Amino acid sequence: MKKLLIYAVAITVGVLLSFPLLTGFALERAYENRVANMPVQPGITIVSESYERGWFRSNALVRVSLNLGEWLGDPSLEDDTFDVLVKSDLHHGPVLFTDLGTRFGLGYGSLSFAGDGLQGLEQDLAQWLEAAPLKIHTIIYFDQSAHTELDIAEYAADQGEDHIRFGGMNVSLRTNGDLTKFDATLLIQPSSMITTGLALDMTEASGSMSYEGATPYTLVGESVFTVPKLAVNGKTLSLVLQDINMNNGSQMNQGKMDYFQTLEIGNLESPLPIQSASWHLEFTGVSPEGLERWSDVSLEIQKAVSNGTLPLDDKGEPQLTPALEAELEQVMQALLQPGLGFVQRLDLGALGAQHHTHMNLKFEGLPAGVSLEGLDDPMQFLPAFSGALDLELDEPAVMNSQFADMVLPYQQQGLLMSEQGKLVLKAALQDGVLMLNGNPLPLEAMLQSAMQPEPEGETIPGQDGSALIE
Repeated sequence: MKKLLIYAVAITVGVLLSFPLLTGFALERAYENRVANMPVQPGITIVSESYERGWFRSNALVRVSLNLGEWLGDPSLEDDTFDVLVKSDLHHGPVLFTDLGTRFGLGYGSLSFAGDGLQGLEQDLAQWLEAAPLKIHTIIYFDQSAHTELDIAEYAADQGEDHIRFGGMNVSLRTNGDLTKFDATLLIQPSSMITTGLALDMTEASGSMSYEGATPYTLVGESVFTVPKLAVNGKTLSLVLQDINMNNGSQMNQGKMDYFQTLEIGNLESPLPIQSASWHLEFTGVSPEGLERWSDVSLEIQKAVSNGTLPLDDKGEPQLTPALEAELEQVMQALLQPGLGFVQRLDLGALGAQHHTHMNLKFEGLPAGVSLEGLDDPMQFLPAFSGALDLELDEPAVMNSQFADMVLPYQQQGLLMSEQGKLVLKAALQDGVLMLNGNPLPLEAMLQSAMQPEPEGETIPGQDGSALIE
């Protein structure tokens, strides 16, 4: 009986000890899959350097190479490159004791960085911040989804007249196994900075995001960032912003992407007579394939300029080869599709009243029988667009302010009309005809005149009939 009990205990212990080894194999596959599924971005290369699997823990090394010229689209920065090594110290599951409590999963580990220097990027950051290095911990679950926590501790830095008080930051990121879904939260504790002639104070700020998509060009979702109060004070500037809300996002609509961005300031104290502001921007009907091809062609042009195979003209613009011009034409055809639109709206609380402006522009498509490659006359573009611009100002507030004298000439010219206590401007473009406050404007003639080069040596008579302008 005792031997049987001993065998049972030995088998149980053996099985339990085998779990970390088995999860270690699964963890390695999950880790390699995550590295392979990292979104591809211009100028960023991610390569797995090594993976050392043990019984209870593993160590992995990934190299991230950043080319600033390609990443930022600036050929002058082509030589500015550096590598960062991301080191992962992973503990095998199935039972994980983490900073977030006990969890069940494939593995739990901490991430650290090393740079090209002997001290490494992490130590350089620690010295600069005069605080403990940032901490990054990740849990990889059985379904290969992951939860990553990034923490930067509170720190203070004083160098001469510069004083920084950073309250700390936390980023929590959750991703699925194939990196097609991202959910994150951000929290920045109250912080301040004092430097020569300038002081900045920020209350606790927070944000979140949720995106899903197979490629960077088809990501749909929304991100939000909120700052209750931000104050900037200097010798010549005093600015207090309250209830700051920023959000942007995208959605798929009948195979095309719609993008939006909004900035709201609930209360504003500044030398300007503006008490609140709200700005909204939209791009609709954007082709994901067109965006991807535009990115590829732009990168190709940047590389050609950097390599010296694509000369620049007198204005510093690249002289495209016929092949590149043909590629760009195809990109424009992919992007310029009927339904492509642009919307912008600005609402201001100023001078004790509300004022609004709204603009929209939409590509309806080229006229029948006209193709992009055969478009010789730019004026043929006019019927391809429709749009409107509406401006509405509170008339009593404006006319009783210091801006009244600035507004009067526009009223006299008929650009601003008085309508039910509002100063309004209404413009509309349809079928190549521009209407301003109900009156047609010869837009085509105006554009042709603006594009017509001035002949050299043309005599332009003045009031005395003798003025000559070369």
